[in-house]
Amino acid sequence: MITTDPNRWYNRHGKAVISMASYKKIQANVDSNLALQAEGIFKDIGLNTTTAINVFLKKVVATGGIPFELKETPEQKATRDLVQTISKLPHKEAKSTKDIEDWLNED
Repeated sequence: MITTDPNRWYNRHGKAVISMASYKKIQANVDSNLALQAEGIFKDIGLNTTTAINVFLKKVVATGGIPFELKETPEQKATRDLVQTISKLPHKEAKSTKDIEDWLNED
């Protein structure tokens, strides 16, 4: 085989027979502990982080979206509900320390 393009290999008839994949470097900032935990799991199942990310990206393309359900945890929902409930309570705006003192001394 001969080559005239570093990303393609051609046979003696000039037909492309192998196309070398080009790669894009992706960088992401992630929590250190999370990364270490994930790397341990990947190692246990025989993968490295690069392969695991490639598997994830291929699944995104194959499914046309995130390949798992994204939803809030019960704790996140409880916090959101609490914030919404608190925001509905009547309240006064304190513009000075005297306003706060008066509010604290109310019966």
